[in-house]
Amino acid sequence: MVAITLPDNYGAVIGVALGAIPVLGFIHGNITGSLRKQAKVPYPHSYASIEQCKENAKAEQFNCAQRAHANFLENSSQTMLFTLIAGLKYPELAAGIGGLWVLFRTLFMYGYVYSGKPQGKGRMIGAFFWLAQGALWGLSVFGVGRDLLSI
Repeated sequence: MVAITLPDNYGAVIGVALGAIPVLGFIHGNITGSLRKQAKVPYPHSYASIEQCKENAKAEQFNCAQRAHANFLENSSQTMLFTLIAGLKYPELAAGIGGLWVLFRTLFMYGYVYSGKPQGKGRMIGAFFWLAQGALWGLSVFGVGRDLLSI
């Protein structure tokens, strides 16, 4: 049997990884769903066609929201895991970097969907999420992983 002792400040880590990140996913889904209706893109189609985008500006905006949401889903589960693991040794740092990740992902979504820049280029205002995600990965692998392997 292995006992894992959680640090005193681990509640903040849980708050980010299992609270803020899923809430942001819920927000992504609501924005994408509301734009789907405005874009008139029926299920099961994931994206509006080029023709639909030419006829309806909301279709292009829906495509940007759909892509922002998909990118969030591609990255959120590993970020949640990295935050939880890194928080075992560095709870304040992991919660802080995880919070930055949420902030940058929010900016990424906002820029992608609402900036009005062509081809979703407004997303670049939040692209720093990659740095936060990389930092959490590094803390997980090099900071905590080394300690876990010595058990």
